[in-house]
Amino acid sequence: MKLELVTNEEINMLHSKFKKFNTHLVEEPSKLYNHIGIMDVYNRVLTEEEASELLGRSHNVKYGPKFVSTFTNLFQIEENEVYVHIYKKGLVKAEFRHILSCLHRKEANFFRKLFSSNKGIYKIGDVEALIFLTKLSVNESYFTNFFFPSLDTVIIGNWDLSFPVYSKTTIGFQKVKEIIEENGLCIRQ
Repeated sequence: MKLELVTNEEINMLHSKFKKFNTHLVEEPSKLYNHIGIMDVYNRVLTEEEASELLGRSHNVKYGPKFVSTFTNLFQIEENEVYVHIYKKGLVKAEFRHILSCLHRKEANFFRKLFSSNKGIYKIGDVEALIFLTKLSVNESYFTNFFFPSLDTVIIGNWDLSFPVYSKTTIGFQKVKEIIEENGLCIRQ
């Protein structure tokens, strides 16, 4: 698995394009992004009753591969220019240990290495690292923000396989939507 700390030039490029790296904390994303949607299994918001019946661990296991294939397709379009922000401040030691206990040895070592520095923005170097980070979000172990610069889009890992999609351009949003739908998922607005 390859994940590289970003260079100062890459940080400047990402900052000029996206303004904030903690996108999951932005209270009014419509002030920064022209197009907003939710990548989801369902094309509408579920009722409480439906959610209690349909969502949960088995839901994530069943539909997780569609999210992995979506991110993999986006990675290939981006020509390996995908970045991820790992928000390290909110993780307490007990949660960190729990996440490590749920991972295979190689994955746990990789996750531990991510937290060995205070820096949190990385360039994803290969599909294996992308899949690992995607699965962390799909399994609701640890959520990350994925930045796709050529598409002017950020996708945020989130609960119940409802991942916010924020895009600055119509072209980027439409391309992401197309890939999401090709992988059997929906983008609801």
